[in-house]
Amino acid sequence: MGNLLVLERYCNTVQQGLTADKAQLCVCLRYAQGLLWDYLGGRVAAADFQDFANDYYAWLLEHNVGPEGFCSEHFAEYFADSCPDAYEWFAVEWSCGLLMQLVSIEGGRVDHEDFEECEKLDFYGPLCMLDMMEDVCIGLTDTPVVSNRGTDLEKAMTQVRKTSLFQEIVMHVQNDLQTALLAAPTEYEALRKEYGQYTIIPEQYAARMLEY
Repeated sequence: MGNLLVLERYCNTVQQGLTADKAQLCVCLRYAQGLLWDYLGGRVAAADFQDFANDYYAWLLEHNVGPEGFCSEHFAEYFADSCPDAYEWFAVEWSCGLLMQLVSIEGGRVDHEDFEECEKLDFYGPLCMLDMMEDVCIGLTDTPVVSNRGTDLEKAMTQVRKTSLFQEIVMHVQNDLQTALLAAPTEYEALRKEYGQYTIIPEQYAARMLEY
């Protein structure tokens, strides 16, 4: 559940950034979020979404490595009109990985060897998001970067980690994971509604985040 709370907060940040253009999160990402919440609430099993999960991952791979003529029975419904913003692709990869891991853990059909024999969910998403947010916060906090050399970038990131903005992001992630540990199943639906209003950074930064 910790993954899902942080993902929800991140997706809402992207949505806030898209609001200026009256855009919405891509259809497949919103559907994937719904599946994860439904799975958590016991309304669906991994077997119910294994076909979508495999198609979702195939669609992601095509975006990352180039066109391979991706097509599936879900294409028109979920993928045909999906043109994710750059920051949405990260959430697509994150949600896709969670769905595929659940399918693998429950012994479902897995078409991609990266997810064969999964034993538990990982925390790849929150960790990668924090790494990405270090880069974003360099711009948002106007932290100087002398050059593109590794040592200069690391100095800038060290400064960023001390800023109140980045420390707030880390605090949100820590609190969300703690909330997930303590939450009872009866609280999941309320948390879903609650986290649909939260962002990972203050809302006034959301549009600027999408510029980087």
